[in-house]
Amino acid sequence: MTLLLKPTSELDAASRKIIERIQSNSPTFQHLFDLLLNLLPFFDKTVSLLDSTGYCDYEVAYVTYQTCIQVVGLMKPKTNSLNQDIFKGVQLQTRKRVSTFKTILSYFTEPETQEEDPLLNRFKSLSGGGGGSKPKSSLDEMFHEWITSSELQQELSSKKVLLIDFRPRKDYLNNHIKYKDLVHIEPKQLETLLDSASDEDLEALVKKSTPYDQYHMFLERQKYDLIVIYNYNYGSEATDRLLGIIDVVSKPNPFTKLITILTNNKYISSRLKVRPLFLSGGVLNWYKTFGNAYLERTLVQNGVAHTSDNQYLKSFNDYVSTSKEAPKTQVKTQNGDYIRPSQRKANQFDPVPVKSGATVFASAKVDLPPTPSSPAVSTPSPPRAPAPPPKTTTLTHVPEKKTKSPSPVTKEVTVSSKKSQFLELYTTGLVNLGNSCYMNCVVQCLAAAPQLTSFFFPTITESFSDHSYRQHINSNNKLGTKGELTTSFVELILNMLNNNGKAFSPTKFKRTMGSLSPSQQFLTYDQQDCIEFLNFLLDALHEDLNNVTITDPQERKMITDLSPEQEKSRETLPVRLASTIEWERYLKLNFSVIVDYFQGQHLSQLKCLECGFTSTTYNAFSILSLPIPQKLNNLGKVLLKDCLEEFVTTELLDDNNKWYCPQCKRFTRLTKKIAITRLPQVLIVNFNRFKMTNTGGFNKLETFVTYPVNEELDMTPYWPDVGSRINENSTMSIEMEQDLLQSFPVRNQTPPFKYKLFGVANHFGNLTTGHYTSYVYKHSDSKKTRNWCYFDDSKITYNVSPSQVVNKNAYCLFFQRV
Repeated sequence: MTLLLKPTSELDAASRKIIERIQSNSPTFQHLFDLLLNLLPFFDKTVSLLDSTGYCDYEVAYVTYQTCIQVVGLMKPKTNSLNQDIFKGVQLQTRKRVSTFKTILSYFTEPETQEEDPLLNRFKSLSGGGGGSKPKSSLDEMFHEWITSSELQQELSSKKVLLIDFRPRKDYLNNHIKYKDLVHIEPKQLETLLDSASDEDLEALVKKSTPYDQYHMFLERQKYDLIVIYNYNYGSEATDRLLGIIDVVSKPNPFTKLITILTNNKYISSRLKVRPLFLSGGVLNWYKTFGNAYLERTLVQNGVAHTSDNQYLKSFNDYVSTSKEAPKTQVKTQNGDYIRPSQRKANQFDPVPVKSGATVFASAKVDLPPTPSSPAVSTPSPPRAPAPPPKTTTLTHVPEKKTKSPSPVTKEVTVSSKKSQFLELYTTGLVNLGNSCYMNCVVQCLAAAPQLTSFFFPTITESFSDHSYRQHINSNNKLGTKGELTTSFVELILNMLNNNGKAFSPTKFKRTMGSLSPSQQFLTYDQQDCIEFLNFLLDALHEDLNNVTITDPQERKMITDLSPEQEKSRETLPVRLASTIEWERYLKLNFSVIVDYFQGQHLSQLKCLECGFTSTTYNAFSILSLPIPQKLNNLGKVLLKDCLEEFVTTELLDDNNKWYCPQCKRFTRLTKKIAITRLPQVLIVNFNRFKMTNTGGFNKLETFVTYPVNEELDMTPYWPDVGSRINENSTMSIEMEQDLLQSFPVRNQTPPFKYKLFGVANHFGNLTTGHYTSYVYKHSDSKKTRNWCYFDDSKITYNVSPSQVVNKNAYCLFFQRV
């Protein structure tokens, strides 16, 4: 972006809007006089830059002068015998400024072969003449005394810019613009410097008070194309910078001394390319324009400052390492000795959770929402190679009762000291408690997800370091069960481990889960949908283990609701960037093992076919529900790929499905587009087999959907890489998008995305009567060949052929990323 001079017509329009704003307040003669006393010196100061720098903010000079003339015009009808002399004085002072334009005219003369700039003609008409020479430099085409948030964002993508955060340290640490080239300077520091101080004097202060990387940037300040200073809110919220002139002149400029020192260069080599400018409206207006995704927080631990988030952690490893102290758990070895778990020593660089509800800007009148963390790269862990059967260790498990203060109840289970292998090969049937097969099939598949079992059952060795799941239970979360359901689920899996090769009756879990379900839906012995149960279970586990607790409704609203400006900004962003920003916003209220491993994200865009207006939302998912395309009258087989293609196909909504377009102000025809924007570590896919009929009933689609069993499922083509767009008005360059993405954590979003099937839930029958079973892949050992196992409640069939796993009754698929 180049900040070119606007045509005279736009500058005149800006001046008229300023006058309209002044008139709307019904100003008195005194108010207009006071305003003029601010405008005239401001005009003089702006133009005086020509003498010292060879350039000035010509647009501001012109609009300010025009505004002064019109303010004098507003004063005239309000003149009386008491203020007539005052009016004549300010009228004379305003007219004297016309001569000042003669100094400016020489900077607007174009070569003789070109027509003169329209602004020049206007100045000539005002001054009665003019003329001059060619511009001395090109700086007159770019210098602005201040810049708006939108202009700054564009400048950051096209120029080398240095930002200076000019606020108290506590405010800077709480929240500042997310940008790599940023230096913090405290206003207090300048109090020790004289007005005549040089930039070298300021350099010495910066060296003492800032980290080395910031000090190094400050040393290189002369190499930056622009230096932009900001504080909390000085300037104007107006999106048009010229409309902010009245706001700027109404208060003293807090940056005057800093800019004066920065431009008082002891050595020519440190002279800046252009005079520093300031961000109009400060960081507050930046937040209002772009939202909290463009802000970040700095934490200081043991004297070390690093950017972080004040609500959630950078990665799941941090989630594990910063948990509460675990209840004391013991490990019983083969010789009968009990070993207490070793306590993990805190690392000075570990993130520290910050209490929710804290004011982000300490000096502000309003509380801003929390901001995203600094970059963190998280990549998938490679699959672990099978290990030979090791010696065994006995774990003493201490489950919790349904009380606020759990009482220990000891259960023992013999577990391999290489727990990963044992958790991948155990097989236990589950007794049907009366139409509870919907629950059994889900538990078998979910309990085979290695991320979940590894979280609930950490490594069991003689040097056992316990990161028990109890440390992560959020008892303050009203959306959860205070750990009751999670504890019951873990106890169920532990009992399954203890009954390896046998069957176990999940009576307690069924009762607990049923009593906690909405309207006690799963407490009865009626037939239920296993997908509804799976959704309920995953949601309950997530809320129980959610790292975030924000109880203030206003604070939650500030996080969840987008301003109109933010919504508009999302529509113009590339998909990868918008998706990342929305995910970081989602994590401010949701961070748990379920989110980290099981949740992805997709977008849904509605587009008006009459005006082109778009509305795009980004939503998290735990289960990807896919439609089954109807081919050949439901005969033959459909590929999983066909279902995915149907899912992302643009849909036309017409007739009874019309949408009320907020731009057209009426119901219009539209299209709906769905796209996958983030992929999880554990991908759960559900086929929409139950379709509503015209009479309001449901029919089951018996279509045979084939899916890979021995092969890998490649989801990479459905993931939007850098440069992906769904809006024509998205003009951001790939380079700028990549730069912005580098400021966000990767969070496992690195292609390729390939998955291996490990579980299948099957449904036989119809919606009201039927039966559920599951196929789950289990590892084999020297004693038993397991591979694909078929679980029909308490009955287990081992080493099932992969051709049987692909069956027409498949209802839900479980994939593990490889």
